[in-house]
Amino acid sequence: MRYLDFHTHTWPQETIETDAIVSCVAPEPVCEYKDGVFLSYGIHPWYIQGNDPKKLLEHVREAAHYNWVVAIGEAGLDKLKGPPMDVQRRLFCWQIEISEAVKKPLIIHSVRANNEVLMLRKSMNPAQAWVIHGFNGHPQEMEQLIKAGFYLSFGPKILYPSNKATESFQQVPEDRFLLETDHTNKSIVALYDKAADIRGGSVDELGENVRRNAVKLIPGLKRG
Repeated sequence: MRYLDFHTHTWPQETIETDAIVSCVAPEPVCEYKDGVFLSYGIHPWYIQGNDPKKLLEHVREAAHYNWVVAIGEAGLDKLKGPPMDVQRRLFCWQIEISEAVKKPLIIHSVRANNEVLMLRKSMNPAQAWVIHGFNGHPQEMEQLIKAGFYLSFGPKILYPSNKATESFQQVPEDRFLLETDHTNKSIVALYDKAADIRGGSVDELGENVRRNAVKLIPGLKRG
């Protein structure tokens, strides 16, 4: 079995075979493709200030056409850090349009803004999948987002007992979740082990599940 890290900011270092989607932030250059390592590319709300928004968007539009850039993002809204919300919202909507134009899923950064992201999805009615990365909300919030068509990517928060992320992961439908290490030094292997334990199955079964969900969004991830 090949592991799949759906969202990370570092290139895989583990000796075990791992596919990964590495998040790149505009305006950094698009890295060359390496076997098993794909990219997402977008404008992170933290890094809007100090940059020309139009130039950032030019970088995203160009990167979006590379075959190994398999998703747009992470893009989104953050109420704790970044420029004013109207600026964040405008750039987020532009990236939604790029996602739709190139027919690639959108990886979303959402901090205390899930309601706003939910309303945008309802108003824009996108054809492409939206994935909220690093989801750590309550089960009720998880159910609301799943009902609206979102996929949820769970990260290292599930490694710790008795928290809302773990509760949500235990209850999330099997066809709507992914796993990620995000911007941490946590092992994707440890994450899979814990995830399988939480859901009461084997690691191999969990790996097949994660791969199957990812392939629905990104057919190029089929192997494994």
